[in-house]
Amino acid sequence: MRSFTDAAGLRWDVMLGKESWGTIVLLFSPASGGAARTSIMRAETMLGATAELDALTDDQLGELLRDSRPWA
Repeated sequence: MRSFTDAAGLRWDVMLGKESWGTIVLLFSPASGGAARTSIMRAETMLGATAELDALTDDQLGELLRDSRPWA
């Protein structure tokens, strides 16, 4: 899990998750409460997804958050 602050100054926790069909996603959870969001990752394994998440900068996480969808 990682935390970062977006361009609006909001703090987010980011962790890996799996959709019901096995696709690995980033799960963005606002630290102050509210609706979570997801973004599909390129990685096909949790090991690869962990490496991908570790390599992302806070700015890149912010871009993925902007392009994310509500988690249902």
